[in-house]
Amino acid sequence: MHNRSIHSKLAGIVLFTALVPLLLVGCNKKDKAAATQTVAVVDGEEISIHQINTILSKANGISPENLPKVKRDILEGLIEQQLAINLATSTKLDRSPEVVTAIENAKREIIARAAMERIRNAQPKPTDDEAKAYFNAHPELFSQRRVFNLQEIAFPKGTPNLAEIQSKVAAAKSIEEVAEWMTQKGIAFKPSAGARSAEQIPLDVLPKLHEFKDGQMGLIEGNDANFIMRVVTSKTMPMNEAQATPRIKAFLFNQVGAQAMQREKNALKLKAKIEYLGEFAGGEAAFKAAAEAKAKADEQAKLEAQAKAKADAESLTKQKAEEQARVQAEAEARAKARSEARTNAPKASEPPAGPNNINLEKGLKGL
Repeated sequence: MHNRSIHSKLAGIVLFTALVPLLLVGCNKKDKAAATQTVAVVDGEEISIHQINTILSKANGISPENLPKVKRDILEGLIEQQLAINLATSTKLDRSPEVVTAIENAKREIIARAAMERIRNAQPKPTDDEAKAYFNAHPELFSQRRVFNLQEIAFPKGTPNLAEIQSKVAAAKSIEEVAEWMTQKGIAFKPSAGARSAEQIPLDVLPKLHEFKDGQMGLIEGNDANFIMRVVTSKTMPMNEAQATPRIKAFLFNQVGAQAMQREKNALKLKAKIEYLGEFAGGEAAFKAAAEAKAKADEQAKLEAQAKAKADAESLTKQKAEEQARVQAEAEARAKARSEARTNAPKASEPPAGPNNINLEKGLKGL
């Protein structure tokens, strides 16, 4: 399983570099001869140990005993790659617009990344004192590190009625109840569940989650999204300072490097003359205005849809109530009519009035 993982990573690296040799099309044989330590020649095209070492430097988890086999696997991958390149050049596929564009894009990416990496690598390495200070400032990552079994609902920043969601989370007995309620309300969300260690949780969320006890659920506002999290269970698995220091130094170095690269990008942008044309006319200000207008329009459309749904529901409820009242009124009218008919009907003990009865009454009085 371990070797399969290594080979998978190496395959990805080899595929990523598949376009790089095409960048060298046009170089003469003298240029290629300058590459030292050739390890293979494929139909006259050389492969050097430097190509293998470049790929090897990007692979992790290779033990000394596996190194010879890994290097052979890399070489075989490069040979197969060169065969494919030779086929492409022999059929002039390397001159097709799609491939030329892809080569140019790859070249731009490689050069730009190299420029930024030089800035990053020029930053000072973190000191032991800086690593120690970070270790002490983040017990949730190290001395009090936990592995969480979580149930989670993620939903976008800017979702309206956040206070209402917060109240529902506080009152709910389960996260499933919250998910069902959000579905009924038409609130977009993404559920997930599983085990996650402290370092796998966003740094803007972890300190708040660290305060949760097992079984506790709550809403946490992150920088990029909001989360409803429930700690099903958790286990404390601390990391001591000696174990943490290399990781902390690597993290701090990458953090400082990323900040330096962003500063350089911003400075270059300020100094450069940039002109936006066509549909991009207006530049970043226009992009931002268009994005804000679209977001506003989307929000308005959503509110209108919700209002229409509410109005339709109220109209349906009113129609049902009116229909029920009509049916009840008709039933009451029929009942009243039956009651009146019974009241006005002649009683059986009283003979009906008529000429014979009148004469009979007079005759009886005359006796």
